[in-house]
Amino acid sequence: MDARLIYVIVFACLFFLAIWLQKRFCIICDATSVKPKPYSYSRLQLLWWTFLVFASFISILIASGTIPTLDSSTLILLGIGALTTASARIVDISDEANQANNIQANNIVTPLPNLNQPADPNQPVQAVAPAPVPATPPLSKNKPSQGFWLDILSDNNGISIHRLQALVFNLLFGTWFIYQSILHLKGVGASTPLETLSSIMPVISKNNLILLGLSAGTYVALKTTENK
Repeated sequence: MDARLIYVIVFACLFFLAIWLQKRFCIICDATSVKPKPYSYSRLQLLWWTFLVFASFISILIASGTIPTLDSSTLILLGIGALTTASARIVDISDEANQANNIQANNIVTPLPNLNQPADPNQPVQAVAPAPVPATPPLSKNKPSQGFWLDILSDNNGISIHRLQALVFNLLFGTWFIYQSILHLKGVGASTPLETLSSIMPVISKNNLILLGLSAGTYVALKTTENK
């Protein structure tokens, strides 16, 4: 079977697998109890690049029977996605802890002496409840989903330019990655040398990796301000 046809079949299978995993386990949604769960940009980015690399890797393995050696740029690309997801999760956990501490601090009952009577060491001090405080606004991840595109492109202030930039860059590089992989799969078979197999997945230049890393870093840095 033509290796390019194998790629199309594998890609389609992975695509429908992603849809099933999302419907069953909400793998690209934020970790929250709200319904419907909002979509997460960082998780979507990790899934996007993981499945693109898997599609090429599995296609090469099926067509040639040989496991290709991944280029360092591919590993860095996967690392960017994993680090972005981990960093976004850490930000969410930190915001949850800060919100819980603020709620607890606002609900503390402070004992105050009765100033209308002389102090009596044998008389218990009356506890005075604090004045009511405004309700704490929910974290961005605890707001119900507004739809796929709005969720991944928006923060608490609406659609943000840094999320749009990161999405466009990842979409463009991902489409190029798919095209180059299909192009290089032509003629691949059991007799194809390992060196050729290892060069099927395109090499992403250092500057382009820096560009993707900066986009991911900007997303994480500004995510820390979303609930402030």
